[in-house]
Amino acid sequence: MMLQHAHLEDARALHALREELAHWQESAGIIQWSPGETTSADFEEQVSRQEWHLVRDSGQVAAAVRILDADPDIWRDSDTAPAGYIHGLMVARAYTGQELGRRVLSAAESLIAERGHTLARLDCVASNETLRSYYRARGYTEVGTHEFPPELGWRPVTLFEKNLPD
Repeated sequence: MMLQHAHLEDARALHALREELAHWQESAGIIQWSPGETTSADFEEQVSRQEWHLVRDSGQVAAAVRILDADPDIWRDSDTAPAGYIHGLMVARAYTGQELGRRVLSAAESLIAERGHTLARLDCVASNETLRSYYRARGYTEVGTHEFPPELGWRPVTLFEKNLPD
């Protein structure tokens, strides 16, 4: 499966997918994302830096992932670690149960390895045991937690990493 770079015109669709998933999580009692915590402008800025990759189906965004080469806000050693960072893995609800999330995660890991990194890193809200189990089942190891300054109002996250094949 090939991930494609997102284009600026995809920013609204990416934001809409994030909002759709945040509303779904909220209605399902899942504590991860909250509606309204991102904006289309956030996505436009990130897309302009070529951070977002996506999978299209019939012209629609079916899944997306953000890949970074450094993440100093969460990983203090990210400027020196041989790692790539995965954020915002999203799969449209219409594709639930098709293993699309697993395939996007694997493709993201391949892109990170192609960039010369030997580790893939990601995080999720520490209290989200279902998502933590999902990442452990895909070979990620919990390596710590990160707490944000209280004024940000963000939840603590569990840090994960995975060694990538040479």
